[in-house]
Amino acid sequence: MTGRGPEHLRKTTNVVLDALVRAAEQALHGHAIDMRTLEALVAELKDSVAFDDFYRRSYRELMEVVEGESIEQRRTNAFGRLMLHPLSPLFSEEKLDRVLVPNIFSFLHMVLGDEEAVAAERCGTIITQLKGELGDHFSWDNFYDDPEAKLIQWHVLVKISASFKRYDLRKDWFIKLMQYRPTTVSVASNAFVTKEHNPYDDPIQFGEREFCLFFHALFDPLQSLDRKDEAAFQKEFGADPHHLIGGFLVNLATCAI
Repeated sequence: MTGRGPEHLRKTTNVVLDALVRAAEQALHGHAIDMRTLEALVAELKDSVAFDDFYRRSYRELMEVVEGESIEQRRTNAFGRLMLHPLSPLFSEEKLDRVLVPNIFSFLHMVLGDEEAVAAERCGTIITQLKGELGDHFSWDNFYDDPEAKLIQWHVLVKISASFKRYDLRKDWFIKLMQYRPTTVSVASNAFVTKEHNPYDDPIQFGEREFCLFFHALFDPLQSLDRKDEAAFQKEFGADPHHLIGGFLVNLATCAI
């Protein structure tokens, strides 16, 4: 966790403490304060409606911090990086909005279930090994090019393609999922906090065009594997991509970008 959360809480608390000092100054006119007076001032501030807007705004800001750190943690872990890597150019060129990242991770979890944790652990092991071997020369490209990391990514893509057996229905569902604005933010594996909905938020832009861009970015590399990768894919799955997930690739081919 970064220092943004604690710093925001400190900032919020300081505003309340400053308000207490001002209330004491106005009530006492320079006289010494006694505990009974202090307790009365605190009780008044606790119930003061003057702080309602401040608390609502602070809550929204805190949720933005929590959500941002949650997204960043998932984005920067090895498995998250591996799956988002093919989409990086689309994010960089603003063809896809980064606000989609939480929904993308939700989709992966829906498809993979408990296998997601296994894949994440395997990715972490690969990173540890690569950093041990390469030291300061390690880069994330070393990870993306690692044969085992490629196998992990291919297995995820095969699972995704299998989930699109009813292609049109699944496509409509996926588009709606990407348009969804989460109402809770994960702060741990089994802990969530409610995110206040802002009715003025612009809708997330994700339609047919974005769907095509997204899935072509993920799956087009499978259709242009070099000989070494094609042999590795064939060995792992017993077939090349066209024979293994050909139905999905045919449907995707009708999706123009």
